[in-house]
Amino acid sequence: PHCFPPPALLSPAGASLCLQVVLEVLHRSQSPACSRLCNALIGQLAPPSPAPAESALVGGLQDPERSRLLEAAMAVAGPQRLRELFGQQLKGRLRGVAAHRVANHGLQRLLDHAVGEVLSELGPALAEPLARGHPGVLTALLGACRRHPGLQQEALRCLFQVGHAPSHDPLRP
Repeated sequence: PHCFPPPALLSPAGASLCLQVVLEVLHRSQSPACSRLCNALIGQLAPPSPAPAESALVGGLQDPERSRLLEAAMAVAGPQRLRELFGQQLKGRLRGVAAHRVANHGLQRLLDHAVGEVLSELGPALAEPLARGHPGVLTALLGACRRHPGLQQEALRCLFQVGHAPSHDPLRP
C-alpha cells in the first residue's frame, strides 16, 4: 500500500500543517513510517527531474506553499537521504537557493547533514544571502560547522571574507 495522501490534500493550508505535525510525531516516536512518509512527500513535491539543468527540489523550496512541507520533510529525513538530495538536486545551485527569500530556509535544514559539501560550494559566496537579508543561512552553516571540528577553520576563513577582515588564523598571535 502506498503511504502518501492524494495531491489534493496538499493544497489547503491546514493540510500542509497537519502533515508537518504528523511528520514530527512519527519522527519523535521513531516510527519507520516517518521515513516512508518523508520520502513520499519529497517524491511528490520535488520529484527528480529528467533534465539535469532543472531541479524540482529547488522549485519546491522556492514555492511558499510547498516549501514548508518540504522543510519539514528535510528536517526529519535521514542523513543519507539529505546527502542524496544535495547530490541530485542542489549541488551547483546553492547560491541561488541561499539568496532566495523562501528557499534559504530549506537550505538551513540540509546543513546538519551535508555541511562539508555546502561549505565548499557556498562558503566563498556567503556575502550574497547576507546582502539579501538572509542571515539564517550563515547562522545555520556556522552552527553545523561547530559540530564538525574539521570544518571550523574553513568556516572561519569564509566568515572573515564576508566581514572583509584579514584572512588569518585568529588563534595565532
